[in-house]
Amino acid sequence: MSRLVELQNVSQLYAASDGKPNWALREVSLQMNEGEFVCIIGPSGCGKTTLLHLIAGFIQPTDGEILFKGTPIQNPSPRRGVVFQEYALFAWMTAHQNVEFGLRMRGVPRPERRERARRFLQKVGLELVSDRYPHELSGGMRQRVAVARALINEPEMLLMDEPFAAVDAMTRATLQEELLRIWQEIQLGVFFITHNVDEAIFLSQRIIVMSAHPGTIQDEIRVDLPYPRSRISREFGELYTRIGQELHR
Repeated sequence: MSRLVELQNVSQLYAASDGKPNWALREVSLQMNEGEFVCIIGPSGCGKTTLLHLIAGFIQPTDGEILFKGTPIQNPSPRRGVVFQEYALFAWMTAHQNVEFGLRMRGVPRPERRERARRFLQKVGLELVSDRYPHELSGGMRQRVAVARALINEPEMLLMDEPFAAVDAMTRATLQEELLRIWQEIQLGVFFITHNVDEAIFLSQRIIVMSAHPGTIQDEIRVDLPYPRSRISREFGELYTRIGQELHR
């Protein structure tokens, strides 16, 4: 399996109000393969979102290097789609218009982008509400639109920053199952940030446990359970206990 992302001794320094150095990340090394589903979990302030922003190309590391398929990441790219917790949809655009926005900015002809938007809205189960505006959609629907908007560019990697944290438990479970279906169908890499241990075990092939102040990798845990996973299985419970102990430590 080919290497998708590689972080080599990455550190990130932010200026603090008191003038003292504030290391969000310190000497983080991490590899991720093509098509792999990786979850990042850790306490608030451990640098999870900073890590995502670095891989997305939104910011550059203070030290170290980040490679995407062997090439240093210097800018954002449609090859790395991003889904945020807050949906980040344009309120004045319909679901269809939100999804096709990136293609429009790239100058894709209207017939092609409309057909591709229709196809990806169908992939996330929203083809019947494509003409609705964000305020007319539930939280779960808005997040599906955000996922479709990221997928329409046919990225090789999807970066997701606690994308299901703002929805109710039942909707969250449904979105988790839909994300797994899409991941298995498209076979792209997924880098998924969460605070939820249950979610990390249910979704990922590998869990990265981070510690805070500054953010470092504390442990890497393989999740070898077959899909679809049962939350009530003994193996699931054992992993839950192990990760909980790591986070407490």
